[in-house]
Amino acid sequence: MKAKGFSKAFLYHLHWKGKLKKYIDGQGDFDVAKISPESCRFVKWLCSDEIKQYVSPFEIQELVSLHTELHDIAKRVYDLKMLGQDNAARQELSRIDIYSMKLSSLLTTLKTISKN
Repeated sequence: MKAKGFSKAFLYHLHWKGKLKKYIDGQGDFDVAKISPESCRFVKWLCSDEIKQYVSPFEIQELVSLHTELHDIAKRVYDLKMLGQDNAARQELSRIDIYSMKLSSLLTTLKTISKN
């Protein structure tokens, strides 16, 4: 797999996370359909035949697990925002950064391995 495939996947994630943060800050809208893990571009990349050639089933499962947790947090954030609990939504949103760093680290590792 070309290294840019892993970078592109992480950009999908960053774009999604950025839109959620803007929504929480009242600077835009967020499509509630994007909360579902099955609806985002990252998971479409993750389920592609391309990645399966370079990443083990264990690593794919780890990515799926991180991805699912990110969307679970996003659902809680969205629900809190809808209830008008902006401070609680921001606090929950900060948890996304922890999982985002884990996702970045894993994708960077996989990108490095796939080059060899």
